[in-house]
Amino acid sequence: MLSACSTTPPPAPSPIQQTLLTPCPSALPPLTDGTGGDVALTMSAWASQYQRCATRHNGLINALEKHP
Repeated sequence: MLSACSTTPPPAPSPIQQTLLTPCPSALPPLTDGTGGDVALTMSAWASQYQRCATRHNGLINALEKHP
C-alpha cells in the first residue's frame, strides 16, 4: 500500500471592491462668505466627506486584514 501527503491549495483571495480603492478628495469645499449659515453648511459638507473617506479607508483595512 502506498500513501502520500496531500495538501490543499489555499483559497484564492477575493478581489477588493473597487469602491474601497477610491482615493479621498484632496480638497475640502471652501467657505464662501463666512456667515453662520455658510459655516454650518460647509462644516456639514466637511463632516460628510470625512465620513465617506473614513468608511472606505476602514473597509479597505478590513479587506486587507482578511487576505493572507
